[in-house]
Parts: sequence; structure tokens; C-alpha cells
Amino acid sequence: MDIRKMIETIELKEINTDLLISKMNKSLIDLYTNKSIEEYTEILNAMLVLAVHLKYDLILKYLAWAPTVAANERIQFQEIFKCLGTRNNNKDWFLNLFSLFLGIAHVFGFNMSEVERCFFENKRLNSCSTVIVEY
Repeated sequence: MDIRKMIETIELKEINTDLLISKMNKSLIDLYTNKSIEEYTEILNAMLVLAVHLKYDLILKYLAWAPTVAANERIQFQEIFKCLGTRNNNKDWFLNLFSLFLGIAHVFGFNMSEVERCFFENKRLNSCSTVIVEY
């Protein structure tokens, strides 16, 4: 998956960080239930918007990111929600969250080429079934 190319598709506009995180939280719950690549790519887009907004885009572009993978999906999502819940006390919360999020694809057995194809197809069509990023 080419994170660098994905980040380059993000257009930065003013966003409400707390609102975006709240919407991602709900979307993560939906992802846990549905296990859909489409939902995963929508959240990935929101994560990249957040990365650009928080100025983590250069770090994500130029450093290799290894997914953090838990033993099973329940533990994976517990760690993600713990990371979101403790973000005010953890300066590395976003980087930890991003690694955990990448790990979801491995836990669910998503093909990374398919994730990338779906991401760029959604960008090209600009028609996601559920838009979680509002500017």
C-alpha cells in the first residue's frame, strides 16, 4: 500500500478534529461489525485527513509504517479505542493509532492491493456510500 500516494490525494480544509475523531469512532464500530474493505478505506481516508491536519503527513510519507497486529480482532479494536480514549495524555497517540489501524487489515485478512485499489477508486469516483469526513 502506497501511503505516500494516498496522502498526496488529500486536500486540506478546515476540520473539527474532535468531530472527525467522533465520526471515526462510530465508523470503527461499524467496521468491527461489517468487516468491509469499503468501510476500511473510508476510515483510512479520514485517518489521512487527520494526519495532514495534525501535520503528521511528512512522517507518514517518508517513514515506513509497520502495522501493529494483535492476536485477534477484539484485542485489536480494544487497543484502538484505548488509544483514542487516552489521546490527551499520549503525545504519540496518532502514530500508535495509525499503526493499529493498519493492523486491522491484517487481522481481517484484507488484501492490501485491494485496499489501495478501493481507496483510489473511491477518490476517483468521489462517491463513498458513507461519508465520514465533513469539512
